[in-house]
Amino acid sequence: MQRSFEHARPSGHGRRWRVTAPFVVGALALAACGSSSTKTAPATTTPATAGSGVATAAAGSSAAATTAASGPGAGTTTPGTTAGGAATTAGGAATTAAAAKKCDVPASAAATATPAPTTAPPSGSGESVVVGAVLEPTTLDIIHGAGAAIDQVLLDNVYETLLKSDKDGKIIPGVAKDTVSADAKTITLKLQSGVTFSDGHVLTSADVVCTLQAFAAKDGTGAVHLASITSVTATDPGTVTISLSNPDNDLLFYLTQREGAVIEANATGLEKGAIGTGPFKLKEWNTGTSITLVRNESYWAKKPQIAGVIFRYIADPNAAVNALKTGDVNILTNASATLVDPLKADYTVTDGSSNGEFTLGFNNAKPYLSDVRVRKAIREAIDKKGLLQLENGYGTLIGGPVPPTDPWYEDLNNLAPYNPADAKALLTAAGHATDLNLTFVYPNVYAANIAEYVVSQLKAVGITVTVKTVTFADWFTQVYTNHDYDLTAVDHAEARDMGNYANPKYYWLYDSPTVQKLMANAKTETDQAKSIDLLKQAAKQISTDSPADWLFLLPDISVAQKNISGYPTDNIDARFDASGIVVS
Repeated sequence: MQRSFEHARPSGHGRRWRVTAPFVVGALALAACGSSSTKTAPATTTPATAGSGVATAAAGSSAAATTAASGPGAGTTTPGTTAGGAATTAGGAATTAAAAKKCDVPASAAATATPAPTTAPPSGSGESVVVGAVLEPTTLDIIHGAGAAIDQVLLDNVYETLLKSDKDGKIIPGVAKDTVSADAKTITLKLQSGVTFSDGHVLTSADVVCTLQAFAAKDGTGAVHLASITSVTATDPGTVTISLSNPDNDLLFYLTQREGAVIEANATGLEKGAIGTGPFKLKEWNTGTSITLVRNESYWAKKPQIAGVIFRYIADPNAAVNALKTGDVNILTNASATLVDPLKADYTVTDGSSNGEFTLGFNNAKPYLSDVRVRKAIREAIDKKGLLQLENGYGTLIGGPVPPTDPWYEDLNNLAPYNPADAKALLTAAGHATDLNLTFVYPNVYAANIAEYVVSQLKAVGITVTVKTVTFADWFTQVYTNHDYDLTAVDHAEARDMGNYANPKYYWLYDSPTVQKLMANAKTETDQAKSIDLLKQAAKQISTDSPADWLFLLPDISVAQKNISGYPTDNIDARFDASGIVVS
């Protein structure tokens, strides 16, 4: 199965769409590598309206205004299949000291823009690499738009984050270095020197203040994750002070994620444009086809070796493999588990670690599904090992909302094991031995055989399920926004997203004061071991309550030409840092 929606990603024979929302403690044409020819996809280019800076209270994305919380908008990825249209080119003027006042920062904290050079300095040779991806963003507005598809393209490539985390999860400097006070209620960020945006604007504390204000606003995707912040102050042009209402174990981690992305103060036109401090610049968005990034020749740190990267969107897994074989795609992300084995002889196939819990969601507000006996019966009726067989053996059974990469992971499969006899008994006890009829709203980005399998398994215990296949855009409206469903499925791929279960307004409508209290206490607990224990308790309670079923943890399969190295291989449907790619 493949993956991705902030929440979802395609699965099985399809690729995955994933949903992202963290909770923590503590490409067919253009330059195919290895080919002497360069193909270009025709597109009408329209100037983008990306200005400098982020509006503190900008309008919601075109897909839908997201509730700022851990969920599809807060880090969740919504599969977007934007219809065809004209390509867009990034652009916009740099912010001024006067504009910075819109974010209530002193003019002295802002820097006067430096015009970008009219002629880019040479940076050596290099080819553009084409990356085959599944889910196209419906908007590029990282402040207000939901879906990991935005993060996959823009984070690390165009937008850099205040902080970063290394392969072991340790927080390290990004465009800033952090210092935490003894009482853990004040965080001081010292900006790295010499950091500039691709339009020549020098990064200052004014940009950071405006960006954090925008993310934390009611319509921002970081409203819940940044809720502990009481004030953000530009102490001087290179220093930002963040004051908290209480210690927050999660905040530094969030500053390595979407919420830590730095955008110019009071930027506009974010729906179709992006100007960041990263190693690449947005050149063109040919909606329905591809997004093209080019090397930022004025990048403040080490420049990429490749000239650019093209994310080519191919939803059909067979078409994606064919594009790889013809050289139209150099790296294939979220490759179908059922198609990769024959590729191992001629390509590099990697099964990386994943945060993608492919989740069968229940509408806990429906009368029949508000009964935990019915929810547990559904879980016990489905043989998860059979699902892995459909996935050619790829994937992991977890039994709960936490992947093995999180410190508070425990194997919870024993809380609702496959037991059709017990499932029938639970349904009888709940008064639904034969009359349960459910509608299964299923995004068309996922393999149909997964839905068919679930229907068959539930039928065996007396539950009738009708599948309604929808586009991901329709899923977002019907399920995520309007809660008009009984069952649904989506790939929750965002890192550390267990916080979704503490949000009673999240689309499952699961309201557990016990879980909410455990997670709140874990967030403010200063003893790391105690915090992790609280999170383990929360995960176990969630699995016991069965607000959803975790069908399996998706694999993260990538396939690349053997002359290409340096590309990421873990959780790549949420984030694909192309800066280290090397073509030999």
